[in-house]
Amino acid sequence: MKQRIRWLDRLGLLLLLAPVMVGTAAPASSVQSRDALSWDSDWGGDLRLRQVFIGNVGLNDDSPIADRTFQRYRGRLWGRAAPTAWLAADARLIWEGRHYNKPEAADWPVSGFETWYSGGVLFDRLAASLNQPADLPLSLKLGRQDLIFGHGWLVLEGTPLDGSRTIYFDAARATLDLDAIDTVLDLVYLDQDADTGRFPRPLNDTIEDQSEQHETGVIAYARNRSLLSGGDLDGYFIYKHARPHPTPRTLRVNNGAPFPSSSDAGDLYTLGLRLDGELAPRWSGRAEGAYQWGELNQRTVNAFGFNARLAYAFDDALQSRLHADLEYLSGDDPDDATDQAFDPLWGRWPQWSELMIYQWPLETRVAQATNLLRLNLGWAAQVHPTTLLTFDYHALFANEETTRTPAQLANLSGDGRFRGHLLTAWLKTRFNEHLAGHLVAEYLAPGEFYAAQRRDEAYFVRAELVLNW
Repeated sequence: MKQRIRWLDRLGLLLLLAPVMVGTAAPASSVQSRDALSWDSDWGGDLRLRQVFIGNVGLNDDSPIADRTFQRYRGRLWGRAAPTAWLAADARLIWEGRHYNKPEAADWPVSGFETWYSGGVLFDRLAASLNQPADLPLSLKLGRQDLIFGHGWLVLEGTPLDGSRTIYFDAARATLDLDAIDTVLDLVYLDQDADTGRFPRPLNDTIEDQSEQHETGVIAYARNRSLLSGGDLDGYFIYKHARPHPTPRTLRVNNGAPFPSSSDAGDLYTLGLRLDGELAPRWSGRAEGAYQWGELNQRTVNAFGFNARLAYAFDDALQSRLHADLEYLSGDDPDDATDQAFDPLWGRWPQWSELMIYQWPLETRVAQATNLLRLNLGWAAQVHPTTLLTFDYHALFANEETTRTPAQLANLSGDGRFRGHLLTAWLKTRFNEHLAGHLVAEYLAPGEFYAAQRRDEAYFVRAELVLNW
């Protein structure tokens, strides 16, 4: 039976890739009309190389696995074919491996740590799309695809456990473009499996966890560019249903380092509004707020989140810019039966810190920010035509001193709300059209929010090169 399913998977894959393969083989011709066969095609690839150093994961210097040093190697190949101007298919094949210098495999608390890790070879993009057929203002996209709404605060990362290897969603997306009122309407249905075991399965049959639970959801998103002078006005409704894997377990396997992380179960509803645009000459800003309700893990949810930025651009040789951020994610009051902890939905990615991604499991899960008040002041400058330099300072607070689970009580002091001082710096450069890279460094001085044994200083350093063609 398993063998039959694998053959069905491969047959479905070949059927979906047929337009891509034929399009790549056929020469492109001039388009006579939107309905004429044109066989436009494209392909490409990239290779991302990273060296990472992390000090004090878990903020405890005595832990044998507190320090991490490893390399990441990710390669991708993609192709796209469009037999007409309105019909297209695209696919992208990826692989990422790692090598860990630290920690030692013998020090890892559970079995299965791989010093040399070679993961799955899988499609993180495999979709067919209709782009306004018959000149209708409606476009459709079906299959594995990336979804990013706004600046990705709540919707960007569909696979948070693989650490930026992929961000895909298995989804159907309909986009209605209403030019007359400068409005775009998106309706998305997504069905996200907890691991890579469904079609399209990894070509080497290596099955890995991509999230802690199965997820289905609906996103209704409207973007208007006429009501707000010089900017965008977005409104959205998001429904997310989470259900644990049929075989209950807490150990997650990805990136060669198994770790425990619990599943969610329940239904969340989110209603939000977003503004983004120019405020005055040299001034720009954005603000986004969302209210959440529903039931999660057998508790009624009543939560709120807000994220805003104000920026000023100087008229100088470096094109320097200043920005100030305010982010508020409500926290859970342990003295109230209602759950007030704001859920970031599909926003579990390093939006403002690479280092904090590794510290959130002290109270929630990887990259699952909540119970947060963040004040940020940052500066950026184009120090060379090819190079951007940025510095940011974040003052981090919690809205509630403590939470209710035994693990949280062991890691948090319950007597203070200051999370700590966070400093970040980026140097991003593009050497030419085929080669880019960056250096990033972060430093965290933890505050009294964390338990006494969880207040050691932490850092994150990464060097990256990306070759593309």
